[in-house]
Amino acid sequence: MDEKLEKSLQKIGAKLDLEESARYSGAMLRHRLVKTAMDLLRMILVYSLCDCSLRMVGVWGTLMEVGSLSKTAILKRFRKCRRWLGMMIVVLLKFQNIHLPKHKGIRLRLIDATSVSQPGSHQTDWKVHLSFDLSHACIEEVQLADGKSVETLTRFNFQTGDICLADRIYGRLVSLGVLLGGLTWFVIRISWKNLPVQSTEGQPFSISNWLRVQSTDPAAYPAQAKVWIDTPHGRFPIRLIARTIPFEKAERTRKRLLAEAKKKKRKVDERTLLAAGFVVVVSNLPDVDWSPPQILELYRLRWQIELFFKRLKGIFQLDCLRAKDPELVQVFLLAKILAALLVCQIQLYIMEADPEIFQQDHHPISLWRLTQAIFDLLRDTLRGYFTLSLFLKHWPQLERYLCDDPRHRIQQFTHARINLGIL
Repeated sequence: MDEKLEKSLQKIGAKLDLEESARYSGAMLRHRLVKTAMDLLRMILVYSLCDCSLRMVGVWGTLMEVGSLSKTAILKRFRKCRRWLGMMIVVLLKFQNIHLPKHKGIRLRLIDATSVSQPGSHQTDWKVHLSFDLSHACIEEVQLADGKSVETLTRFNFQTGDICLADRIYGRLVSLGVLLGGLTWFVIRISWKNLPVQSTEGQPFSISNWLRVQSTDPAAYPAQAKVWIDTPHGRFPIRLIARTIPFEKAERTRKRLLAEAKKKKRKVDERTLLAAGFVVVVSNLPDVDWSPPQILELYRLRWQIELFFKRLKGIFQLDCLRAKDPELVQVFLLAKILAALLVCQIQLYIMEADPEIFQQDHHPISLWRLTQAIFDLLRDTLRGYFTLSLFLKHWPQLERYLCDDPRHRIQQFTHARINLGIL
């Protein structure tokens, strides 16, 4: 294994001892066939990153002389590693946030969650809640939860001066109260009904009526209104900003809403159809420094977290679960998150070593291709290399992985060879 990668894994967080943490978390109480905690970690990462079944992990472990375990033994080992992987992720995040290079510019935090479904499932079984630091293009906070978990800003920790960008599902009183109470700036999209706002006098403020009035003068956009909200952390003033979206896009959204309502035999509220033609955000950024067009332009950067999720699913195959067992699924997903953090660490190193290439407007670097290259390097380094002679040398030990379990119906290939007298 590459020495630099091995050292980075062994010094995760600069404080986490793999052997001690494996014993403390219950991941490795006895060594037996797996000699070290590093070998166990490599087995988990190979299972998660290299698209291997448990049997193929056994083949890899035998050839690499990491550990020759049965499929059942590997499953039992992996089930005990959830807490251990979580400890590594927490320590790596702390280490990363402490040693992040300090920039004088704005610190943007993009908040969102992505759903993951198990094989054969038609619903959200797991959610990855994530805070993405756009300044450094890295994960800042991450949580793995079940599919019924609520998407809220209370899951994350914020610092004074951060600017939080989030979508409509986070535009609720509890979430905004956390930011306003902590003196955190934000730009969050809302719908016409999910956030109750008030006028300066304390009367209910109808966002839909405000949009209807503003729609008579399209040249006035982006429109702005000063409103107040009552949160669990107190009553605060915020800015309500709206602009129209292109007519063709608005019509596509309205047709989709009508089609979904028809399928569910429901009627679409006229206010919903009206709001489909607008982008509506709330913000507490100061008027002096941030005009409405600037705030809307800032909100457009939220799309970068969607692109990051696309890289997680397209490159790391985050949503391609190989298991249904809840404990094994969590190990699978946590290992991918750990790998994503390691890739972010390498990206940060490259960004600091050659910052100019990340600031080229005419010839920008592709984060997709950069992530793909680093991921392939990480995966190939973990998997290692073995020859045909090594494969033949270990052939007697490989038979138990390559043969099927006892079956009632004889395999057609085997049946044909027997009947045809093929020796």
